[in-house]
Amino acid sequence: MTEKLTYELPEGFNAEYSDGVLKVEGNGEETEKQIQHSLVEVDIDGETVTFTALRDKKNIISVAKTYRSHLQNMAEGLENAHVYKLKGVYAHFPMTIKKEGDEVVVENFMGERFPRRAEIMEGVDVQVDGDEVTVKGPNKDKVSQTAARIEQLSRKGNRDPRTFQDGIYITEVTRSE
Repeated sequence: MTEKLTYELPEGFNAEYSDGVLKVEGNGEETEKQIQHSLVEVDIDGETVTFTALRDKKNIISVAKTYRSHLQNMAEGLENAHVYKLKGVYAHFPMTIKKEGDEVVVENFMGERFPRRAEIMEGVDVQVDGDEVTVKGPNKDKVSQTAARIEQLSRKGNRDPRTFQDGIYITEVTRSE
């Protein structure tokens, strides 16, 4: 007994699966993700993508459902980009957040002399406006990972977070219109 899960791509979108990599094109952009499991088959028929769990075990079915969710996130990201908004907060030392090439740089965090840096992942757009940072892109994994890296720039070590609230925090997770 097998379980089949299907996902209908939006109109005008194309999907391609080869060598364990699922590619989705739409709105002039493309995103891809490695999805490969020996007990899950991926079939594409026009705008319908089918994930077939070859065993009736719940852990295999959950892998197929996860792959369908990844495909849904990819298609939604191509329709409307995933957007994470972050805000820098400080009490004592005014920190500076800026974008330099493919890195986000935080200077004077908690009075530190050396800047902290986080790499921006490929295909992700980062805009810095004063204390506010906007991370945007079609690939949800890369956008959220970049936002997490920026948030982790402001780790404070063994300090009490109730007292030392300086940092960069994710304030909003949305999709662009």
